[in-house]
Amino acid sequence: MRQSPQSAESAAEWREDPSEGLFYREIDTSGIPPEGLCPARGFFFGMVENGTIVETEPSGAHHLTAGTLLILSPSRSCRLHDASPDFRMLVIALLPDFFDTLPDGQPMYGQLIRRANASGPLLLHPDAASWRHLLRTVVLYAESMAPFTTCRRGIIRHWCGLFLLQITDILHRDSESSTGPLCVKRADQLFREFKKLSVEHYRHHHDIGFYAEALHISTTYLSRIVKRTTGHTVYTHLAGLLSAEARRYLESTDKDIKEIADRLGFADQSSFGKFFKSQSGFSPHHYRQRFGRTPEKSPGITESL
Repeated sequence: MRQSPQSAESAAEWREDPSEGLFYREIDTSGIPPEGLCPARGFFFGMVENGTIVETEPSGAHHLTAGTLLILSPSRSCRLHDASPDFRMLVIALLPDFFDTLPDGQPMYGQLIRRANASGPLLLHPDAASWRHLLRTVVLYAESMAPFTTCRRGIIRHWCGLFLLQITDILHRDSESSTGPLCVKRADQLFREFKKLSVEHYRHHHDIGFYAEALHISTTYLSRIVKRTTGHTVYTHLAGLLSAEARRYLESTDKDIKEIADRLGFADQSSFGKFFKSQSGFSPHHYRQRFGRTPEKSPGITESL
């Protein structure tokens, strides 16, 4: 099981979608240890519904009140402590490997890395309408996903797209109204361009050389940028995209494995099978048997991809 964005000891307190790196939790005073909460590496979105809590980072401390949106990326950290008795926060957390496979994460990440403070959390106060719609989206995940089984992963990914685009819109509005500094480093810009390229071309270009050439930089420099930003290699990033697409095909379509291998740019079915087993622990055939839909499970579904 994947480790949650909090400590391993509290992993059971998170509601995890078993098919992805997505976590949901409702936090009140009973869920905050004496030393406070220290969200670990990942993308962490905290929405304060009620009460107050103190957020501490190297640059200082802030009191978070109802209506505050707290955002952490893998390079940002803080400590949450001293909550009021009526405190309540809804939290969505995404593991980096999963986030990297979401096309709609790119616009949000592009907004996020433009902010001058790269070490502490981003604190926003959305307008009433944006806040209300964001909470409704979170409640949709919290309360409405249980009935879905056959197409659950696809639904989860579409939900993540909706949530991340709402966050992007809030970030964009905040940057338009803010007088604070915006900062775009060359390395950050290159990483954004690499992520955009990878989403567009990962099915046919699995080698780092293609992306380095498209960005007019060396493979060594691109490797260093991606490793420093995500903690993972370029290969790991591309493999995550390929693996997620392969799982989608195997779970929700009737395409034969050779056709899937062709669509994902593998030389043959054998090389695709070896790759997929290294990523999932299953051969494509066994994975489809275990997780794929059957006619009995999904009548009326037709292939449209």
